[in-house]
Amino acid sequence: MCRPYAIRAPVLPNGGGAVMEDAIPVVYTVRTAHQAGTWPDDTDGIARMFDSLEMGLRAGVEVLDVESAWDVKRTDALLALVEERYTSQILGSHHVVDGSIPTDEAVALFQQCALNGRADAAKVVLTIEDGAMDHQALDAANLARQLAQQEGRPIIPHIGVILGEIGQHSRTLNVPFTPVTHESLPTVAAPGQLSAKQLMANRSLVGMVPTLRFGILGHNIAYSVSPAMQGGGFAAVGLPHSFELVDVETVEEIVKGDFWLDEHFGGCCVTIPHKQAIIPYLDRLTHAAEAIGAVNTVLVKDTNLDAVNDDDETKTKAERFLVGDNTDWKGIFNPLNRLLGGGSNPTKKEVALILGGGGTARAAAYAATQLGLEKVYFNRTPSKAHELAVRFGGTVAQTLDESDDDSLGHILNSIGGELRVVISTLPAAAEFELPNWIMKGGSSSGGSDPIVFDVNYKPYYTKLLYQAEGEGFPIVRGSEMLWEQGVGQFELWMGRTAPYKVMKDVVLKNCLPSEEE
Repeated sequence: MCRPYAIRAPVLPNGGGAVMEDAIPVVYTVRTAHQAGTWPDDTDGIARMFDSLEMGLRAGVEVLDVESAWDVKRTDALLALVEERYTSQILGSHHVVDGSIPTDEAVALFQQCALNGRADAAKVVLTIEDGAMDHQALDAANLARQLAQQEGRPIIPHIGVILGEIGQHSRTLNVPFTPVTHESLPTVAAPGQLSAKQLMANRSLVGMVPTLRFGILGHNIAYSVSPAMQGGGFAAVGLPHSFELVDVETVEEIVKGDFWLDEHFGGCCVTIPHKQAIIPYLDRLTHAAEAIGAVNTVLVKDTNLDAVNDDDETKTKAERFLVGDNTDWKGIFNPLNRLLGGGSNPTKKEVALILGGGGTARAAAYAATQLGLEKVYFNRTPSKAHELAVRFGGTVAQTLDESDDDSLGHILNSIGGELRVVISTLPAAAEFELPNWIMKGGSSSGGSDPIVFDVNYKPYYTKLLYQAEGEGFPIVRGSEMLWEQGVGQFELWMGRTAPYKVMKDVVLKNCLPSEEE
């Protein structure tokens, strides 16, 4: 019933480089009679429960819910099986259904649900008679987490909610993995359950999700798809944030403006021509941004305010710690990683040919390094190609010929390499095409056809992509890079899974050619 609405799905690879956009992760639960369920919990019932849990493991579920109250030996054997053979994460759980308990007992239940450090998350569901105690589950979860930290035990997500209509507020207060219902279901699975939409609306009302301003910084960027893509992402998951275009000629205009200085500034994208000019105004760069030498994402982190004076302006500046990151490389890495999986030639060095010498070529070189590929650069201005080789390692090809000295073909032969990836960062207007010897298999020597990646997202088809597709080569368009890097930005800002399909669909709506074209 919920499947048609799976817009918040995680990104799961599907053979051949495709993505299962509507995949729904499964939390596999066998809930017993004394734990708010109906499964028989006599001796025979518990034995069959563990058999059923093993069946869930064999089905490859993402999360296996294991009640923490039953046979220790059986539980230990099940967890040992998970650790030895399966990838499912373990959710230790306990439901209190026979009346209220003191908070210290609830804390002990969280510790029990950690399953001696073998659970990936702990869930305790309580019962209360007094509505004033609707924060008890949250309090117990916080105390259990603090004790784990003090005692050097693993810090895992603690899920704490309260049964029934009286416990609805506890579902709003609980942040990690709150159980929800869905508008498409005829009934709720448990009394008091809320839909994700209701939950997010409640969190906004009580101030748990403050409204933040995001945007894209650049110049002459009216064409940008980012406002629609990120705004669509926020709406899909019920976040109240805004996303706007900030089109200015210089970075100085940005950092002195209302958008940057707003106390509700949540972060931003950065595009041409500001990706390098923004760096002096940031407090720290991530490894990727530093290695690439450019920033396309600004994150806002909170700092410790203990030493800050009472001056409002100083305090506002001290609260914000701005981090520069770069997700452009992820937009290149992710599609290639999916396509390259399992298709390598172990007898040859795998080579990426990187065309161009600008900022996107740097991101391509960084991505190729993360993929473990040898790098060969070609650019009509050789000095820029040499700069890339110095920064990221690799070799510069003077030509793309097959056999001349310092040509691509000569380099491939000299290192025993196979051309696996071509990444073009050249403008579409250059109308670049690969030499015929590459297209006819001279680069492969019996190996796989190279993947051709063109970073341009408009036009949808470049001359290079027409050429590669005509020869049956696997291709990646710039539109895919666009939504992949945008998904990366969303997840850095929000700390949560992005609505992949929603963001992809927005990009395609803006990039697909019209029927007239």
